[in-house]
Amino acid sequence: MYNAIIVEKNDDVIMVLEEIHAGDKVTYRYGEEDRSVTSAGEVPIYHKIAVHDIPKGRNIIKYGEKIGIATEDIRAGEHVHVQNLDSEREDL
Repeated sequence: MYNAIIVEKNDDVIMVLEEIHAGDKVTYRYGEEDRSVTSAGEVPIYHKIAVHDIPKGRNIIKYGEKIGIATEDIRAGEHVHVQNLDSEREDL
């Protein structure tokens, strides 16, 4: 059973389909194969988890599109959100 999805093969993150706890195995379909990553912590439903290490300053891709820049090194399995992602959005 899958508890996350990835849309594009170059995505850096998966979106979880249920609340995830530290140590949970998060499984998703990648092309024709099943893949998984172990969650490093608590992740709310519909939030993102890194599928591989992402270095500080690198663009983060979700759904094939840049969603921001890593503000710190992010390890595979870590929650990706405002604590480690800068959207570069200009304030209006």
